[in-house]
Amino acid sequence: MADAPPSAQARMDRVARLTLALGGFMLLLLILFPFTLSDDAMSGTAPYLLYSLFLTSIGIVIGSSMTWLNAPPDTPASPIIKDGSEPMLSADERLVMDALRVAKDTGDGSMWQKQLVERCGFSDSKASRVLSRMERA
Repeated sequence: MADAPPSAQARMDRVARLTLALGGFMLLLLILFPFTLSDDAMSGTAPYLLYSLFLTSIGIVIGSSMTWLNAPPDTPASPIIKDGSEPMLSADERLVMDALRVAKDTGDGSMWQKQLVERCGFSDSKASRVLSRMERA
């Protein structure tokens, strides 16, 4: 069976990990670089400015890679549909939603299960089953 091609997110994560690894390797080389030079080669301010510029740029690359890898995934916050329709709700679930809408319009949008039983005409066990099913969904 053929493997599915990686998603764009997986490819970008791979690029970010590779960039992080290469940035870490370059940082290690840049830290060790001054120990390989003689004292005459490091005279003046130009080598130090160039060295600090390289260190800063490697720090930016590593920081960007870490930020990308630690970013939260792009998932919708809730499965609520924007157009107000409620697909795949049973008749009992629609009664519950209507009762909660009325409670929201007249108060704070919450109600006790006993109030829900009275408004919808459910038995206690039926209200419990419907609410449990809605909570799981």
